[in-house]
Amino acid sequence: MSPLLRRLSHPVVLLAFGVMSAFHTWPLVANLRGHVAGGREDVYMNMWHLWWMRQVVSEGHNPFFAPMLHWPLGAELYWHTLAPAKTLWGAVLLPFMPVETAYNLVLFGSFVLTGYTTWLLVRYLLERAGHEPWVSAAAALVGACVFDFSRYHLSHALAHLNLVALEGIPLYLYFFFRWLDEGRRRWLVGLALTALYVLLCDYYYLLYSALFSFLWVVAERWRRGPVLSLEAWKDPLVRRALWAGLAAGLACVPPVVPLLLHAFPAPLQIHHGDSDYYTDLYAFFVPDSLSAWLPELPAAMRDFSTGIVRAKMASNREEAGTFIGWVTPLLAVFALWRGVPDGRRWAGLGLGFAALSMGTVLNIGGEDRLSPVVLLVVLTGVVALVPAWRERVWRRDVLVVLGLATALSVATPLTSFGQPLRVVIPMPYVVFKHVVPLFSRGGMPVRFELLTTLSLAVLASFAAVYLGEWVGRRSGQVAPGALAALALVAVPNLEFRGQPLPMPPLPNLPPVFQQIRDDPMPSAVITDHVVGQWEQLFHGKPVSFARLSRLPVREAAMLNQRLYQALEGLNGAFGPVSEEERARMRAYLQDNHFHWYVSHYFHPVRHRFVVEELGGQLVYSDSYVTVYRFP
Repeated sequence: MSPLLRRLSHPVVLLAFGVMSAFHTWPLVANLRGHVAGGREDVYMNMWHLWWMRQVVSEGHNPFFAPMLHWPLGAELYWHTLAPAKTLWGAVLLPFMPVETAYNLVLFGSFVLTGYTTWLLVRYLLERAGHEPWVSAAAALVGACVFDFSRYHLSHALAHLNLVALEGIPLYLYFFFRWLDEGRRRWLVGLALTALYVLLCDYYYLLYSALFSFLWVVAERWRRGPVLSLEAWKDPLVRRALWAGLAAGLACVPPVVPLLLHAFPAPLQIHHGDSDYYTDLYAFFVPDSLSAWLPELPAAMRDFSTGIVRAKMASNREEAGTFIGWVTPLLAVFALWRGVPDGRRWAGLGLGFAALSMGTVLNIGGEDRLSPVVLLVVLTGVVALVPAWRERVWRRDVLVVLGLATALSVATPLTSFGQPLRVVIPMPYVVFKHVVPLFSRGGMPVRFELLTTLSLAVLASFAAVYLGEWVGRRSGQVAPGALAALALVAVPNLEFRGQPLPMPPLPNLPPVFQQIRDDPMPSAVITDHVVGQWEQLFHGKPVSFARLSRLPVREAAMLNQRLYQALEGLNGAFGPVSEEERARMRAYLQDNHFHWYVSHYFHPVRHRFVVEELGGQLVYSDSYVTVYRFP
């Protein structure tokens, strides 16, 4: 491939992923204005982030402290999914377009960039293995589509801008591998800057990248000799890995320092704990409830997908996006059979991260109390597949015994005291979250499936390059081989296709919001929903509500007051109110200039509480909002 064609391949790939991203996120590009992708609560929070980062740049605010949220105390955004690398685009885009258009474009851009950076990574791995450049460029598109249009990525597009920002992970690994292979300074600089970018997208994605890098280097060092030895420190690989860690660490110091300063006392996990969401074994191979294949599935599979969401993930359907396909895993198996360089390592890392994604205990078909026959099956597989045991004289006998024991256990279920025996099988994450820093403070095991998908993407590309080179040899020309490799792009694009991306229209704010906007300062608004946080973009007044990933301890006492509990929910609205408490609540409203209460959920008990106990006057009500004015 000539240098000119190699340079031209980059804009072509960007254009291709622009087209494919439009297909997978349709009708996003047709509804950029007046509608917002996903429409979930988190989306309104993300739009506020874009607006806030514009204020930060134009007015010089601290980006991690928002004085106009959680009024009058202010909201700390340190341990929050602010994703500055994405939301800083608000400072660039908002002067020229509405906030929802800016959000839709940033979301769409992440899909285009993720495809491109994954293509860079996979193409380098293929060419490093000695494959023909044209075929490698085409085959790399297969792996890029596996990672970019994975069910994980498409599912999180409904709500989580920080988790959609995957583009930094493959770019970081691209620089990481090139630094390990070549040791050139520019790759080290690129690695450090990309690590910073990943951190500014999502904190845990940096930990994922660091964990992947560490395991890769340890596995490579094991292949060469003992890890814990003096010789290991002389290995150029280890030295380069240490330089990579040092460079990435130094680049990440500025944002990490304030995080550490605000890590103690530990922020309160108000929305999810450390192990709420996990992957069921079946969920790897059954399309999720957002998949386009769901209506075509047998009834039992449909019930499983919807049941997993209902029973395990509450309203967070995007966390169930762990489907890895049917044909795509077969491509990975084919590549391993043909002999991928470092293939066992890619497969081992993929399976290891899949195990971590399953949380603290094994779940199969929605059940976490299982027959011990599962352990027999696993043990039989280990004995059969571990390469070091294949030549042992005892291996055949042990396999026969284990096979008989497994067959008998299936034919005659294991019992205890006359009842079928069921046990809880612990998974590696139960130890991992207490060993690796920060995961005990809100790590989400289900999201480790992302790294499984990355390994799957690499292996699928090797399958495509093997097919392309075989066709090229048969035809005697490179072009047919490249086209054959390119044809496999259809596999992930069909398997991972989702339902049309929800694009609900934004609420039309009634004229009362103009009254709130015109109310002279000081004036503040109590509200009960994250939509009220988004409404601040229009009325410009401090609000009491903020959707934070983790709540700083200093804010807990304020939000536990009966006044906040009653107006943001229904806790505290019931029951008698003493004269002293009534006077205290009214004085609090007056002292902190709360002139308005904007409720997005009308309830007669709360209405009576606002009017009778707080002295509020109903000034507007419709199906969207109920607004009160305080004296």
